[in-house]
Amino acid sequence: MHKFLATALLAVCSLPLVAQQGPGAGTGQRPDPTTGRMNYLAGYLGLSETQKTQAQTIFTAAQTASEALQGQLDSARDAARATIKTNATDAEIDRLSAAVGVVQGQLLAIQTKASAKFYALLTAEQKAKYDQMGGGRMGPRGGGRFNQ
Repeated sequence: MHKFLATALLAVCSLPLVAQQGPGAGTGQRPDPTTGRMNYLAGYLGLSETQKTQAQTIFTAAQTASEALQGQLDSARDAARATIKTNATDAEIDRLSAAVGVVQGQLLAIQTKASAKFYALLTAEQKAKYDQMGGGRMGPRGGGRFNQ
């Protein structure tokens, strides 16, 4: 579990670089990170056109689901931060912090499910290459936001 969390953290840090390679890079438009990620994975793993299409569907659905939760996460974090200035009780801080954790857990579940679905699409050779690159860290971004 700790190895998975470490690779998920690495994904958070590395995917903005991958996303910059997608369409719109250098044009002033924000690139689509799922396209950048797919370009990278397709090249590195040698994905077939069918695999690319299926993976794009998986990652786009995960991105959409994560974006729907992002507003909840932002609100929960804001409420938890506000306790600093409101002299909140320990119980209130615990409650609001737990609310942040619930949404973060939901985001992690979305990302993990998408990564598992993607991994299931791969051939044995592709799985070996994927595992060598840190297995799971190039799936949907950790941290909740796909498009930062």
